[in-house]
Amino acid sequence: MVWKEYWKKNKPLCIVIILLAAMVLYQQFLITDLQERMMNIEAQQYDDQLNDIRWEAETALSQNEEQQKDIIQLQGHTTKQEWRLMEMEWDTYGK
Repeated sequence: MVWKEYWKKNKPLCIVIILLAAMVLYQQFLITDLQERMMNIEAQQYDDQLNDIRWEAETALSQNEEQQKDIIQLQGHTTKQEWRLMEMEWDTYGK
């Protein structure tokens, strides 16, 4: 009974309080929605960064593989040159 009497005496005040409470709830909903969208954007950026890192790592790995092939080829060439040098020394100085 007390609430009904208070409502009748202060109807505009009660309406303002209800509207303010509704506005606070709506703003809280907007804040929650914005937080969720920001988290999604950050997650997308994180995924993009991971993809970039993965691509760079794969590129570096393929370059390393090519360089390893070059190193093996150079080692073979060096071995052949060393053998030729030894042959020349044997021809010049004898075994």
